Amino acid sequence: MQSGRATEKTDIYSFGVLTLEVISGKRPTDASYIERGLNIVGWLNFLITENRPRDIVDSLCQGVQMESLDALISVAIQCVSSNPEDRPTMHRVVQLFESEVVTPCPSDFYDSNSD
Repeated sequence: MQSGRATEKTDIYSFGVLTLEVISGKRPTDASYIERGLNIVGWLNFLITENRPRDIVDSLCQGVQMESLDALISVAIQCVSSNPEDRPTMHRVVQLFESEVVTPCPSDFYDSNSD
């Protein structure tokens, strides 16, 4: 990001932020975060240090299997890692979704047997 060029790793980070928006029902710069000097990623990191990552989930989110929700949070955490080298590839994200989250129709876009 500092170079001003988009890379796969910056796209993955953005995908992680989008995933957090969906999970939390909040914008990345929601007033509740800004008041604390944080953004959505900073809030997630704070909740992780407090061992409360599920607290990021929108209270209106009901009827979701906890295993799927935990897997989704885990993918988001990996995508927004502060170290770009620790972020998964999009290929890996698709594999994680197919195997752990919710995939009634596995994707033919990527070969699920390779990384």
